[in-house]
Amino acid sequence: MGQLEQAQERLEKALARLEDASQRVGGNSTAAQVEGELTALRQKCATLENNTQAVSERLDTAIERLQAILGESNGAG
Repeated sequence: MGQLEQAQERLEKALARLEDASQRVGGNSTAAQVEGELTALRQKCATLENNTQAVSERLDTAIERLQAILGESNGAG
């Protein structure tokens, strides 16, 4: 999960840099290219956020199962 969070942070920083660059760029074709890259990065960021949420939910489920197993073994002893 740490890798996903790091990747998300890198994407967010890249997104901020692209937004800054898009405001400074004067040419229409270059601005359109930067805007396209910005859109692609936003989509990747959203995908990463969804993946992070899914991993988090799976980890929560695994933790709950382990707690239930540990609770059963403690009660049986």
